[in-house]
Parts: sequence; C-alpha cells; structure tokens
Amino acid sequence: MRAKRLLALGLFFLFSIFALAQAEDGKIILKKSVQRKSFKDAFLKVDLEKQKSGIKKKISLELFQKNYPEFSATLVVIQAPEPAKGISFLTWNYFDPEKSDLKWYYLPAINQYKELNDEQGRKYEEQFGFSMEIFAVNLDEAEHKLLGEEAVEGRVCYKIESTMRNPDNPHGARAITWVNKERLTPEKIQAFDKAGKLIKDFQLLESRKYLDFWQELSGVYQDLVKAQVIKFQIIEAQFNQNISDELFLSTKLKPRAEEVSKSKSK
Repeated sequence: MRAKRLLALGLFFLFSIFALAQAEDGKIILKKSVQRKSFKDAFLKVDLEKQKSGIKKKISLELFQKNYPEFSATLVVIQAPEPAKGISFLTWNYFDPEKSDLKWYYLPAINQYKELNDEQGRKYEEQFGFSMEIFAVNLDEAEHKLLGEEAVEGRVCYKIESTMRNPDNPHGARAITWVNKERLTPEKIQAFDKAGKLIKDFQLLESRKYLDFWQELSGVYQDLVKAQVIKFQIIEAQFNQNISDELFLSTKLKPRAEEVSKSKSK
C-alpha cells in the first residue's frame, strides 16, 4: 500500500529540538504502521456488514493483492449476496503520487465493463463498502506530532496527532491515531472536521500475526456525517501463494467475473 497512510535561550533551543523530534517520530511511526506488511501477494475472504438508517446490508467478498515494483494491484470479487455475485473491481495503485491510479469494474448481470476515474472509483467503493482505506490520509499532506503513549483496551499505543495542511480535506482536518507499540497496527483512529467535531471513528477489534507482521482481522468503522457503520471480519487470510499475474489484467476481469456469477449457490 502507498504511503501517500506529526524562558532562557538555552531552554528554548532544547524545546525546539524536542518539538522537531516529536514531529519526525510521529510521521516515522505512522509510516512504519502503513508499511509493516512485507508480502508479495495476499488473498483474503472478507465479510462486511453495512448499517445505515436502520437497514443492514451484508456483503461477502474475496480480495486478491499483488505488489509490483511500481504499483500494487488489487482485485475484489463479490461472492454474496446472490444478485451481486461476480461484480468485480480491479485497481492498480501506483506508488508514484504524481501518477494516477487505474480502476476497472465489471457487472456480469448486464455485461457491463468500464474503466473508472478516481471519482467514479470512490463512488463504487463507497456503494459496496469494501474499501480498506478508512481515512486515506496522505502522510506527506499533514503535520504529525507524537503526543505520547496511551492504552487502548489494555494495549499500549503511540498516540499521534495529524493536522492536515488543507483544513477542508474530505477525510477531516485533523486525525488522531493510536498505533500499537508492539504490533504497529492502528488500534484506533478518530478524524475531526475543522470545527473540532468528531466525524469518523475506527476501532480495531482483532488482529493476528502472519509471517513477520500483524494483520487486522476485524473492526468497526463509523462515519458520523453519513450516519453509517461498517463492520468487517476477515475469515481467511493467505500470503505469498504465488498468485498469477493474469488475475490482475483488465482483459481477464470479464471472464473471471462470468465464471463466479455462474456458480450460483444451491
């Protein structure tokens, strides 16, 4: 994933050095958290529950990811509910912030295949609720400050404040992240608007160690502006399984989706 994830003259000098170290340490910790997963490819089975206005919507999906030198490719294929089975989304996330990501989707029910721009991609991700970029904070677009340490559900965490250079950032003007000191997982994230009102909240419920890193397994995300709650549960995770490159080609998106949609549940 891209990191684009804070008196006497002598005393004043020492305080300035300390403040600078806090800012640098905050960004370094967040970057370590974002980049902690060292795998070539990944396969996840995920169950989502989206609740809004008293209506619950459950989605099961399979997620495939593979890292390349210049980008990370992700394929999401919806497995349930039945009417949505086979709907597929493919994304190439480029590590170069100057290069636009590429996104495609395929709807087997109407045989529709389309390349998406960023705005369209975000719309479909939000509609189906599968985006794992809860806050999508670009670390280079914010000032980070290490506030100290604080426990979350008994787990000791670094508490880091991130202030966006653009206060009108749609993800919030300010965010506070609690990073597990041992596992480097984000145990809790809160985002606030420029008036200081809480607008987003994420709580990690469970994580497990795979290879040499800790993977999030379940959590709850609340968007207080949209009045919706998304719960996720990863029920299966596999890493470094030598996933075929063909899986991440846009030309293979349609035949795979058709195959999935035809395998109707009995």
